[in-house]
Amino acid sequence: MEIEKLTILGFNEPSITMLLDILNSKGLYPSIEIINNLGLLPTKKYEHPKFNIEIINDMDINNKMVTLGVVKPKIRKIVSNVFEINKDTLLVNLISDNSDISQTVKLGRGIVVNTLVSIAGHTTIGDFVFINRNVSIGHHTVIGEYTTINPGVNIAGNVIIGEGCQIGIGANIIDGVKIGNNTIIGAGSLVTKDIPDNVVAYGNPCKIIRKNET
Repeated sequence: MEIEKLTILGFNEPSITMLLDILNSKGLYPSIEIINNLGLLPTKKYEHPKFNIEIINDMDINNKMVTLGVVKPKIRKIVSNVFEINKDTLLVNLISDNSDISQTVKLGRGIVVNTLVSIAGHTTIGDFVFINRNVSIGHHTVIGEYTTINPGVNIAGNVIIGEGCQIGIGANIIDGVKIGNNTIIGAGSLVTKDIPDNVVAYGNPCKIIRKNET
């Protein structure tokens, strides 16, 4: 993958640090252009010893290689809609060389995979999915677009996770479980049965706590 210049949409410092760390792990040092996050987060100067970084307000992403620099599913979706990302947008998948992904995995577009991630065969990862470090995903699993998987999550085989979900740090999801769209699974949860759309659930075993109204 040759990237001379990468445009990051949105400004979230931890996310951008992760993106730059992935590029560094691959020995890639493109010029970085960060488009300010539409007022969702404050503008600030961002520096890195190995990258030339410029923060701009230009909204034009035509003919630019782009990725999203925010973690929360709702904001990722807002940013992609505001910039009218479509099938012709030059979206970049940023995947750490220190992760292990089966050749039979189907990857969408605009995906971020941090270090020490394992994804087993015949799994499908949707567009704009964000997978943080030390995550294990089993075979024949489906992860819907805009979903965020936080560090230390273990997902067994034949799991279905809907669109726009957040899976909390250290959660464990057993074989065959289905998690609905826009659902939040709390940190450290053990998910042993299906969880519906639009709820917040956590615990061991994981139970529905309330509706997700965010």
